[in-house]
Formats: sequence, structure tokens, C-alpha cells
Amino acid sequence: PVQMRETRRRTLGLYVFGDGRIEVRVPRGTPREEALAFARGRGGWLRETVANRPAPPPQPVYRDGASHPYRGEALTLRVRPGARRRARLAGEVLWLTVPDPDDGDAVEAVLREWYRRRARSVFGERLAAWFPALGLPANAMPGLRIRAMRSRWGSCSSRGGVNLNLWLIRAPLACIDYVIVHELCHLLEFNHSPRFYAHMDRILPDWRHRRDALRAHQQRWG
Repeated sequence: PVQMRETRRRTLGLYVFGDGRIEVRVPRGTPREEALAFARGRGGWLRETVANRPAPPPQPVYRDGASHPYRGEALTLRVRPGARRRARLAGEVLWLTVPDPDDGDAVEAVLREWYRRRARSVFGERLAAWFPALGLPANAMPGLRIRAMRSRWGSCSSRGGVNLNLWLIRAPLACIDYVIVHELCHLLEFNHSPRFYAHMDRILPDWRHRRDALRAHQQRWG
């Protein structure tokens, strides 16, 4: 089955996700028949990609003793009962307090909020650190928005705002920097033209290695 998703893009694109979903992204107003014909025209690529896709990462577990990543390092969750929900990092252990330690939803909520606080701090610092490399005036510094996204690590709006995936905070810092530089380079070239990649090569020469490391992280942790 192929899902159709209308976006603000100008061309049609075909995507295969780790869980086997196939999605064709089209400009708004594109007839469904045109989208399906586009997907069928790439049937050979689709069959090969689906057949060779790596196994999906394991489903996360939200309980005492579970392992979750932060900046590329695995943390062990230690869940304890308490009226006040809180999270505290101590070395490689993340202590979580929830009213009922067996309530996986509550544990997940506390962990997600801890990730979000960390993301605001880390992403903001890295964005400010890399922005001067663009050579743009200080007042062009983009705003930052953090969202839990399903299919992309980041995006840059035509108005100059940078969106970063909340779950990027789980990846190594080198990978976080790669995504931030990628989105910042869109302030110079709002496309993926050779000029765009020339900026990537200039600012972050090893970006391809970092991209591969991010893919490896995604395969392990999701």
C-alpha cells in the first residue's frame, strides 16, 4: 500500500520507511491517480528497497532498568515511586520519579519532558555556535522550534526558522551538529543544489561521515 501526502514541495517524491510504509509526497492539489502512477513507474526501485531495508529497531521499553540514548550514549533508567514527577541524571543513570513505576505511559512522559529540556539547551547552544560560519549578519539568526517528528531530523522554513526533531537529542553530538549545519545552509541555498552542498563541504567537510553515523544511530535506536 502506498500512502499519499500533500506537502508544499514542488516535485513528487517517494519514500520507504523502516517499518515498511511507502509514502509518495506530492504538491498540494496533485490528483491521486498521478501520485500512484508516479509510484508504479518506480516499481523496480520500490521492490528492491523494500526487500533490502534493514530490520526495524526494537520497540522502546519504559520501565526500571531499560536503556535509552542521550547524545549517543546509553542511559539506564532507574524508576522510583514518588508524588512529584521528576528526572535527574547521575553519570550513566537517569533517575525518574513517578507515582506508579509500573505505569509505562507516565515513565515515557517524564522521559520525554527531560529530553525536551535538554534539547532546548543543547540545540540552542549548537545553533548559536555554528551560525557565524554562514557569514550572515547577527540579526539573521534563525528562531528554533523543537518538534517530535516522524520522518525527518530537521527542516528550515522559507521564513528562516529552523525546526529540529526532539529525538535528535538522543544522537551523538557530531550528528546533532550535522543536522543543524544542514538546516543552516538552507539559509544560503533553499534547495539541495551543488551550491548547497558546496556550503556543506566548506562548513562541515566530514558531513557525509556524520550523516552515515546518524543513519547507524537511527537503525539501532529508531
